[in-house]
Amino acid sequence: MKAYADFQEHPPELNRQLQIVGIDSINTPVKRNTYKRGSQEIERIKNAADMCLALDAIMAAVEADNDKKEKVFLIVAGDRDYVKLVTLLHRFGQRVIIVGVPGAVSADLITASGNDADNIEVTAPTPVDKHQLKSSIVGMVKKGPSPLIYWTVRIIDQWSQNIRQGIPGTAKERRDAIHELIDEKVLNRQPKTDAKRGQVTEVVFDEAEAKKLGYIK
Repeated sequence: MKAYADFQEHPPELNRQLQIVGIDSINTPVKRNTYKRGSQEIERIKNAADMCLALDAIMAAVEADNDKKEKVFLIVAGDRDYVKLVTLLHRFGQRVIIVGVPGAVSADLITASGNDADNIEVTAPTPVDKHQLKSSIVGMVKKGPSPLIYWTVRIIDQWSQNIRQGIPGTAKERRDAIHELIDEKVLNRQPKTDAKRGQVTEVVFDEAEAKKLGYIK
């Protein structure tokens, strides 16, 4: 199995988790272009993930067809743009299964796959105790030290996603908690000049504020 994304936009721990479950991470960098429309500045984001996925799938289907084999292509997506790819995979005698969130999967894509919609209910994870989550992140920052001698939001995020830190919650819950700590002034961003990286934004831990809010004793 393969996952296509700009993995530089995600915590390094994600790559490790994918490897553990046997999924190859295919890095497809995002290209960002900014242009102006009148007085408004607009950012255009392009990602080649869809194209890379389609090319790999077609090549695998051609190879399977030449070997007189049938493969099962499990596509985790809901965009109608995949209809043409699914149709091509069928022409090569391959089976396609679409996986997605109900309500976010194109009906045409389901029809093209040749399968009926089969809704499977997945139990939602129990929400994490926010105070416990933020206390864990504060404890991690207080303990330190940062690998770069100083903390940044990105480094705190990366460290909190590492399972060895034992921070509870999902990746999103941890990331939201970091920004809440910034809003609460427990973590404070300030400019810093780094000898190698130039101007950076350092995150400074306010221990007094953390004690006031009950995150540490």
